[in-house]
Amino acid sequence: MPLDGPDEWPRITDLSHLEPENFKFRNTQFLNDDDQPYDTGMGYTQPELRRQIWNVRNGDLRCVLEEFPQDEPIREQCALWMHAVVGKHFFPDANHRTAVALLRRLLRQNEIAYKLWSIDRLKEAREQSHAVRAEIEPVHLDTLWRQDRLYDVWLRFFEDELFVHPYR
Repeated sequence: MPLDGPDEWPRITDLSHLEPENFKFRNTQFLNDDDQPYDTGMGYTQPELRRQIWNVRNGDLRCVLEEFPQDEPIREQCALWMHAVVGKHFFPDANHRTAVALLRRLLRQNEIAYKLWSIDRLKEAREQSHAVRAEIEPVHLDTLWRQDRLYDVWLRFFEDELFVHPYR
């Protein structure tokens, strides 16, 4: 049974379980996954892609963790997380997959139980996100938490899909 309205739901307040290397490790797992293509369209070899992943500055990824808006309601937090990781586009590919995987980890580590998201709705949001990202101003470290059209795509997704339950 879901908790009362979203204003009553817990928030992500503990990001201490994540380090910059967790982003890189997770993205590298997607690179190594034969079942899900890692495609940049640029013809890079796997070693070149691995080097690009691990060359992302730890300080840039640390900004996502240290500046995360802990006072926002959970749905807004999730939309802002996606905006920051997907919008900044830290990696050659699999930024959406990396953002979702780490967000699920954050929810679990903050003991936030939720109804599983529709895969079809997630794919739809990802497609919208790709389209909007190509149309908006680039996301930089000083605009990670901007509430623009990319944020709106993800906020609509989480309004549709994120329902918090008491943690068991």
